[in-house]
Amino acid sequence: MKGWILAAAVVVAALSTLSVGLVRAEEGEARRGAPGTVAVLCAPGDRFGLRLVAELESLGFVAVIVDPGAAPVSRAALEASARQAGAIAAIRAVPAARGVEVWIADRVTGKTVLRMVGSEGGAPEPDPALALRAVDLLRASLLEISLPAPVVGEVPAPLDLRARMALPPPQAPASPEASVLRVAVSFGAMGSPGGLGPVGVLDAGVAWMPSEHFGATLFAAIPLSRPDVTGTPGSADFAAGLGGVGARFLPSTGAGVWVPSIDVGLAIVGLASKGSANPGFTSGSAFAVTEAPFLRLGLAFSPTPRFRLRADLLGAVLVQDASVQLASQPFATWGRPVGLFTVGVDFGLF
Repeated sequence: MKGWILAAAVVVAALSTLSVGLVRAEEGEARRGAPGTVAVLCAPGDRFGLRLVAELESLGFVAVIVDPGAAPVSRAALEASARQAGAIAAIRAVPAARGVEVWIADRVTGKTVLRMVGSEGGAPEPDPALALRAVDLLRASLLEISLPAPVVGEVPAPLDLRARMALPPPQAPASPEASVLRVAVSFGAMGSPGGLGPVGVLDAGVAWMPSEHFGATLFAAIPLSRPDVTGTPGSADFAAGLGGVGARFLPSTGAGVWVPSIDVGLAIVGLASKGSANPGFTSGSAFAVTEAPFLRLGLAFSPTPRFRLRADLLGAVLVQDASVQLASQPFATWGRPVGLFTVGVDFGLF
């Protein structure tokens, strides 16, 4: 029985917490959708304060007059008055030797603005003009909500604040410009079915991208090892190097964080073999050149616009396949097809 009572208490507490959270969330949305309150710190009946209230209300704000009394003129006091009034901003004008100091505490962007409004010929500026100056200062402070990365203050901006203050729409973050010329250096493995094992490869390439999506690429794959075959006549090693040129297509912009690429082109393949004969047989070497159309798929990660980490997978087919022979007998073939997988880095030069 005690267990059931404890479980019921837990459920009731959870529901209470959830309901409080929902109420607070609704209050937050209502506050965000409200027209917004601006506190005007001045003595009751102050002409500047009344004029400023009229200007703010003409823009759709709820303006309230707060008597500062003996409160000091400071950022802390102004921000405290704004919080107590539940306002998104507080404005106060203080006479100074050279005119009037206008203080604005902007809780939407989280900053306080102080500006001296001068007098002409020693005469104080008329209240209507001073009120317009204060509204312009508030608008200038709120312009930060239109930046690509707006400053987050204490309170959210009302939904229609941008329209009421004639603020520009939010600016899209500027995309980093992709480099036109890039150099890549990678290491990996190259292989082909037919009896010869995979080999380590150094792959170096250059890409020229005059546009965001289309360009040209040039690469060379240099073998770092030579597989061999062994039989009764002796043994023979084999090496294949590739050099290719092709067109590059970027499905997405080349200035993104993840940059996939597709290369299509033609490679020139150099094939070399050197034999070592057992007694009774003759050794020899051979070299040939052939062509191979290729397709290369790549994916690069860009922690910075100039530097990328990339992986590439190339597939090619030799126009004329190659074979390694011992005593005129084929012991292995190579080239139908060829696979090359590499991982490396990619640098943007300019």
